Amino acid sequence: MMSSACIASILFGITCLLCELYSSLAFSSRASSSIITSWSSSVAHIIEHIVSPPPLQVTPLNELTNTRIPGPDGVDILAYTATNNNGDGKNTIILLHEFFGLNPSIVEKAELLAKDLGCTVIAPDTFRGTVTDFVPKAIWLALTTPQERVNDDLDAVCRFLGCNTDSAKKLAVVGFCYGGGKAIRYTTQRKHDAATVVFYGSPVTDVNELQRLNAPVCGIFGNQDAQFSSSLLDNFQSSLNDAGVDNDIRVYSGVGHAFWKDVSQIERRDQPQTDAYNQCTTFLREFFSSSTMRVDDTIKEAAATSSTTIKSRFLDSLDRPYDLNQGSKERTGLLNDLIQNGDSIQQPGSLESFMPVAPGRWRVIYAPHMTTMSGLAGGEFSVQYDLNDDGTIVSHAKCNFPFYKGFLSVSGSFGSVNNEVCRVDFDEAWIKASNHENDEPYPNIQSVPDSILKSLIRNLGKAAFIEPFAVFPISFLDSETIVFDFELLGTRICARKE
Repeated sequence: MMSSACIASILFGITCLLCELYSSLAFSSRASSSIITSWSSSVAHIIEHIVSPPPLQVTPLNELTNTRIPGPDGVDILAYTATNNNGDGKNTIILLHEFFGLNPSIVEKAELLAKDLGCTVIAPDTFRGTVTDFVPKAIWLALTTPQERVNDDLDAVCRFLGCNTDSAKKLAVVGFCYGGGKAIRYTTQRKHDAATVVFYGSPVTDVNELQRLNAPVCGIFGNQDAQFSSSLLDNFQSSLNDAGVDNDIRVYSGVGHAFWKDVSQIERRDQPQTDAYNQCTTFLREFFSSSTMRVDDTIKEAAATSSTTIKSRFLDSLDRPYDLNQGSKERTGLLNDLIQNGDSIQQPGSLESFMPVAPGRWRVIYAPHMTTMSGLAGGEFSVQYDLNDDGTIVSHAKCNFPFYKGFLSVSGSFGSVNNEVCRVDFDEAWIKASNHENDEPYPNIQSVPDSILKSLIRNLGKAAFIEPFAVFPISFLDSETIVFDFELLGTRICARKE
């Protein structure tokens, strides 16, 4: 819900570009290792697909699909379903496409898996009607498709399949590239009892998130994939081990990203594609036939401690209880413990849960990417949010840098997406330059004197208010503390109520 912090950071960077040219260099450097990884991975993804484009055939979805599923927003989800009459109907795979959208290659893989495993395979369209073979558009689709919307759509697919009502049904979620990243985030966030197969998709390395899993994980990668370093993949496997999750993570030599392109590679017995396919199917057969491949519950129980103690440990670690603190490994670990084991309000994204505690002033107290970014620029800033009973929000970022001193402000409204996710819709942005320590920001856009700069900042703000900056899962909420996820940058922000 507190997306104004990240939007403020982005608009602040734009403002600094206008104020002084050299600041562009400082703000083009990413503020944390997760951001560096995300952006370098995206660049590598673009280069790899441009240099070696896949032999992709784009087919209209109404011709490709054979299933229509009632969606969560009143919009039907199109999907392709492959079945095997020799199966018992108890085992199901949800197959998630790569960032080009649902295409004939995915349909062929669905048919192959259904035939070889004797199960039902359903491949839904997570882009809601869009397919492409143009790499920049594909990347845009991947970046602007929120995980929460995908989760909601996959929940609808599970309802359609009867996975929620039949305890005998076993479910696995398999994804390629973009779909692999969505798959493991769906199982860690929503479908903990489903097995996961990640074909060269973005891993989850947070042990606290992985501890939610009650089913095994299979990972398939290439050692020449520029998106995922060997250290990242090692971290993925070690995090699964630390979380007590059974796993089979393998890195194949001599291949890069998206090395299993089509079913003909398996028919020809190409290597290592065939070995990778056999790894996947062997893993799934064992999962479907076994009831013992579960998370080691003793590891989860060992991590559980008093929620009051957990919160106190985190707050006590901060130097400034109501201002932005420097990031550290210790503090991040304590915050993760709070999310995993703290006493959070249930369904924190719902208006019923959030509105009773929302009104008032909240201050960002922990956001490592913000402090790193401000340090690169040789200064500091602090962020506050004023939330009102009528659902409106005003955010002020106080900036203290060699090239700019003053405030950057945004305003709009806040609301609920579902029980776990909130959203903020900003529609105004403005600044106030000031060298006075005790000066206050302009309270709203109407109080800002008319000028060319006012119009420029206003228009830049409107351009920055895109959907990925509006939707935020809430990881923790109580009467005075909130932790929300900014998935686009792979980071979290903690704010505290005054």
